[in-house]
Amino acid sequence: MNSLPSNISKLIGQMIMVGIKGHDREAAYNFFERNHQYHVGGIILYDEDITTNPPSLHNIRSQQQLSSFTNHLQEFSSNPLLIGIDQEGGKVNRLKEVYGFPKTVSWSKLGNINDLKKTENESNSIARSLSECGINLNFSPVLDLDLSKNNIISQKDRAISSDPKIVYKHAKVLMKSHQDHGIIPVGKHFPGQGSSLGDTHQDWVDVSNTWSELELWPYNKLIQSNSISALMTSHLYNKNLDNQYPATLSKEIINNLLRTKMNFKGVVISDDPQMKAISRRYNLEKVIELMICAGVDIFCFGNNLVYDQNIVKKIHQAVLRLLKNRKINISMLEKSNERIMKLKSTIGLL
Repeated sequence: MNSLPSNISKLIGQMIMVGIKGHDREAAYNFFERNHQYHVGGIILYDEDITTNPPSLHNIRSQQQLSSFTNHLQEFSSNPLLIGIDQEGGKVNRLKEVYGFPKTVSWSKLGNINDLKKTENESNSIARSLSECGINLNFSPVLDLDLSKNNIISQKDRAISSDPKIVYKHAKVLMKSHQDHGIIPVGKHFPGQGSSLGDTHQDWVDVSNTWSELELWPYNKLIQSNSISALMTSHLYNKNLDNQYPATLSKEIINNLLRTKMNFKGVVISDDPQMKAISRRYNLEKVIELMICAGVDIFCFGNNLVYDQNIVKKIHQAVLRLLKNRKINISMLEKSNERIMKLKSTIGLL
């Protein structure tokens, strides 16, 4: 198990995006040295380490520090990395003014203003900040409709509108602004969690009685207009779409609905599998198995709800066992790899 065939290791590694400790050259070096046997395709960054009590500083201290840190991550990586962040603006904002970054406006406020030029200006400002600091992927825009006032989306002003047409128009502008700056925008959280009553960070959330197909509308329009190349799943359970598994683990929702029915050809990234909606019910190997079988291309382990310095090794070894036990097959990894390579090539990473 210690001697990984290089081609399989690369296939597995491209499917891993992970959070790491530290903020400098030494931290970047130590991460890749510790994982020198195991490929990694992406890193996700945070400004607050919430595994400590109280939360402490994490990967981001200043513009200069962050730019240096991402350079070192790329320097020590054996392959060009996707370096991602949740920079939505407003309350979900990793590049804060206190670190020297421009002030941002929430997605909700942009919806209230409802001026596409204002959204374009704000999106360009965020994309410039990301690009200047070596970040090439942003988990934004939120495509969830503003339907419930009792979930983490609305409470943090993350939903732009209850009108799917407004969501689509502004999302399309944001996505183009990011793409123009060499940033991959990631729409979230498929198939829509705007109607949810609860938080998947904390526990299982069932939207069977509140979700409607209207929540797919922005995704459909963005796919049809060839505007979206990557999206993130939610961990919501909806018995009307899949009576067994939540979206991130669901072949019915990802492969059958999103890929086959809606004709999405891009990259599917999981929301953090360390969230309790998933981690309380399934062990790591089962989660990996279900995600691969469902059609997830990249597993985004934030490593910031719980921290596991061996998570990369554990994922690699879980996939190898799944291959050995024929729970998955190599062609599944190859299909994901093709989509990931295509996505990376759109921003000149290959």
